[in-house]
Amino acid sequence: MEFRRDINGLRAIAVALVVLFHFGVPGFQGGFIGVDVFFVISGYLMTGIIFSRMRKETFTILGFYLDRARRIVPALACLCFVVLLVGWALLLPVNYVELGKQVLGSLAFVSNFLYSQEAGYFEQAAHEKWLLHTWSLSVEWQFYLLYPLALVALRLFVPIDKLRWFILAAAILSLAISVYASSRWPIHAYFLLPTRAWEMLAGALVFLFPLRRMHTGKVSWEWVGIGLILFSAVFFSSQLDWPGAFAVLPVLGTALIILQARQDSIITSNSVSTFLGKTSYSVYLWHWPVVVWINYFGLGGEAAWMVLGIAASILLGYLSYRFIENMARQRRSRPARAAHTSRPLVHIGVPTTAAAVFGMAIIISNGVSQRMSEDFYAAMGRLDLPRMNNGWCFYDVNSDEDLAVGSEGLRCVRGERGAPLKGLLFGDSFAGHYGPFWDRVGKDISAEINSVTTNWCYPSTNDVIYGDSSTRSYDQCLINRQYFLENVSNYDFVVLSGSWRNIYTSDQMQGVYDAIVYAAQRTRLVIVMPTPTYFDVNVKNIYARSMLFNIDFDISHFAKTGDAEAVEANRAVEAFAEQHANVVYIDREALFNVDGLPSEVTAENIPFNYDENGHISIYGSKMAAESFTSSSSYRELSRQLREVRNAKARLKPKPDPKPKELVTQWLSNWDMANSAVITW
Repeated sequence: MEFRRDINGLRAIAVALVVLFHFGVPGFQGGFIGVDVFFVISGYLMTGIIFSRMRKETFTILGFYLDRARRIVPALACLCFVVLLVGWALLLPVNYVELGKQVLGSLAFVSNFLYSQEAGYFEQAAHEKWLLHTWSLSVEWQFYLLYPLALVALRLFVPIDKLRWFILAAAILSLAISVYASSRWPIHAYFLLPTRAWEMLAGALVFLFPLRRMHTGKVSWEWVGIGLILFSAVFFSSQLDWPGAFAVLPVLGTALIILQARQDSIITSNSVSTFLGKTSYSVYLWHWPVVVWINYFGLGGEAAWMVLGIAASILLGYLSYRFIENMARQRRSRPARAAHTSRPLVHIGVPTTAAAVFGMAIIISNGVSQRMSEDFYAAMGRLDLPRMNNGWCFYDVNSDEDLAVGSEGLRCVRGERGAPLKGLLFGDSFAGHYGPFWDRVGKDISAEINSVTTNWCYPSTNDVIYGDSSTRSYDQCLINRQYFLENVSNYDFVVLSGSWRNIYTSDQMQGVYDAIVYAAQRTRLVIVMPTPTYFDVNVKNIYARSMLFNIDFDISHFAKTGDAEAVEANRAVEAFAEQHANVVYIDREALFNVDGLPSEVTAENIPFNYDENGHISIYGSKMAAESFTSSSSYRELSRQLREVRNAKARLKPKPDPKPKELVTQWLSNWDMANSAVITW
């Protein structure tokens, strides 16, 4: 297709909006719609290429794929390789492994599937993912793979001029799916092709239904299109279900601009738009790693770094365009010959293979853990989750294949071993992370505490979990719950803990309530633990980063949008506990405080948390015990446990005397009787 200055200018608008949004420039909270603009442009151009060649009988699927690969892959592979090099110097091993997986997902054009299983695109945790933006390339590539195949297959049965009606039907169906799925499954709807295809098909329809012939006021309609795009960028936000019905506005705006085909527009044909449009793909590729790098060091939101970051993105984009993209364009200038030679495969395959091998090596080597010092690992070891493999009791059968499913997971004693007061700690990983806490408290109150915990196995009397029921942890959970039902009465007190937030949002709280009642009827005291704070990011990794590079750690910078549900779930559990005389709920503030004041870090400015999922670390659990034992809640709990101990002692039957003791007692009584007779 011939070069279109208006479409090139549209690319400039799209990339500018995305860049301004990602760098947090005020006033562009809807700048993410730039990706939707890109999708419409892509659909228009690809349809033009395919149908033009089909009419000339020169279209081949292989040739189309090679053209797309030459355009996309070399710059992408170069970016992946450079980001891996940067990661060598900056990333912790666990994060480096994740980056390796992201590289492989990006090069295979399946990264959208990976990200759809994780945190949402707009969440703060997204700033930890160096290649998050490649999701849109994956969606486009999947469209490029399927779209021409579908058209070629349909053309066997339908004339080429009738294909547009099938495309119209597919666009309407995809839009309907998008509107429905965006409200029900927002993360999947955002990242996956079925809910995005209609945007590219909208571009296809612009090519196939050239309505521009009907319009006389091209300038006016172009301004309407620009207005719709800018309105969406300024007034829309991440709070909307996307891409739902609201996405029609920027898509319609883009379609209107393409329809007018104005080659002398002051908006799309000026020198700035021309430059940004030509470099838009590379600028898009490089801007997001720059955003992540700035946020990696806690500099996000600062005006100076916004300006520097945007400038660096444009510079890197230009260099990528000049020295990588242009090479691909030169090769594409001879498509007929190139499609039948090995040269395109070399220029595509070599950088891709290099980046892929690099990524796989990082994964296999566990993030090249030798890069970090032993002192660093020693310091970070106490910030791990307390599991069986590090000396604690959480029976993590999901991640530790050496742990067998069975009765081995039913006995792990902490606290004061052999103490007459017996307690049971029961639940999922949110009970497991309280192991060090109850070890300390158990020693203080002279209690032996047995921990029975495994993944997703929250306190319940039924067989339902909020996790994957096809895993080993589910089998272990059934064993754990059967043990709970059969043995809870053998304990003097029971401690119940679970991921109340996940259980609450999964509408499974009735099982928890049943477990509380069941335990309360069979033991003297039931203690219910709270769910800790949920952060939107992995605060442990960010703290480790601060240690590694000697930068300040300020936990107040990190969002906690997911914590609202955890707070609500804690309140629900607390309200239920208050209905029972022998059930005690311990609130967050009693555990996570410094000198009595609620805090998310200890006095040493170290986070209690282990990850973004509400877990606390070994260190956090121990420090929570330190805080708790200085609180009024602890004094009240100690009083109640003393009453339990005293009640148990009163009910304890005196043992029958042994034969030797009987003889001694008889002789003693005989002596007393003789003495009394003599005295008389």
